[in-house]
Amino acid sequence: MCKTAVFIIKGPGLRGIEGQTADRISRKLIKGGGESALDLFEIEKDNPLKLKDLKEYKDHEVFVLIYGSLFISSEAIKNLSDIIRKQKDFSVVVPVSNYSSVIQQRCGPPFFYQTLTAFKWAAEEILMQFRDAVIEAEEVDGFCFTLKKETLDRLPGDCQLIDFPVALKKNRLRTGIARGVYVHRYGNSYESARHDLLEHIPLDAKNILDIGCANGMFGEVLKERQNCTVTGIDSDADLLETAGKRLDKVINGDIEEIIDKGSLDKYDCIVCGDVLEHFNDPWTVVRELRPHLNKQGLFIASTPNIANWAIIYEMLKGRWDYVPFSILSGTHIRFFTRQTFEELFTDSGYKIKKILLQQFEMPVKGNEFVEMLREVSSAMDTEELRASEIVVVAEA
Repeated sequence: MCKTAVFIIKGPGLRGIEGQTADRISRKLIKGGGESALDLFEIEKDNPLKLKDLKEYKDHEVFVLIYGSLFISSEAIKNLSDIIRKQKDFSVVVPVSNYSSVIQQRCGPPFFYQTLTAFKWAAEEILMQFRDAVIEAEEVDGFCFTLKKETLDRLPGDCQLIDFPVALKKNRLRTGIARGVYVHRYGNSYESARHDLLEHIPLDAKNILDIGCANGMFGEVLKERQNCTVTGIDSDADLLETAGKRLDKVINGDIEEIIDKGSLDKYDCIVCGDVLEHFNDPWTVVRELRPHLNKQGLFIASTPNIANWAIIYEMLKGRWDYVPFSILSGTHIRFFTRQTFEELFTDSGYKIKKILLQQFEMPVKGNEFVEMLREVSSAMDTEELRASEIVVVAEA
């Protein structure tokens, strides 16, 4: 039996717990189908493995090379392997992705996915739409490649595996994009303008505190929109290097510790964009920040909605899989519904001006599941079941 060898070449990617979670999920997805015709190998970026060394893998006919963190299912790898085996026009075949520098290789998912199940549904829908269609590409993004063993003879054998994308471009091998094979990639998740929160900040707010400012893009957009001073707080010193060039002031540290040090001013607006769920004690943070708001100052915050249909769906299957930068991010230690997020502020003396639920496109199976839940209990809030984010605007 001719097998497929999958090589994950580790390199720069997500950091910390999110990176560990992404790596764990990647392995889980690849091996999830229990494919006996698939072997997985993980190598470090500086591993000296060369293209000629792949010829020694006697049991393998097809090689899939993955660079960095991405989510690709065992079904997707099987599809890539089947396509390259049948292909006579292309020496290398690559998948499509939500995030790619090459327009031809970029494919928007049909709906928003927060869980691994919904991700697989998205990949299945793209496959149903495009099947095994392959189009030629003059250029491809360097995150995933599939080739047959015989293709190695047309490439420099001394080329290290990490340099395969460069060798492919130099040797001008015909490369095809498999339109129906979808993988998920993470872009720069720390670079966000958060226009959904921006719209709630008053145009006359002059002094603004952004807690969890990351690299300061939100504050930069805010300063471009209106005349204001923005102070950013974050515990990631690397992100603050960029934020320091964009904002008026940055504070390095944990707000749960900073709040007692007397280094905070009075502000017209305090913003916590998807931050409170990361704190040990968000209740105390919200309460102790209230004196730092000017009269009628606003606290604007967002958090993932744990009552989302996709989370309930997984729990009924006995699953609680952490997924980077999602409702079940590995760095989230507190979880809220609309009601409990509202109480987080009202119990601390704030007046709620707005509480909003953000919804995104859903799969057909997700809509069917929501309707099923409604049949089980009419008390269930359909709007909240469909929502992925909760936004609150509270007044001091």
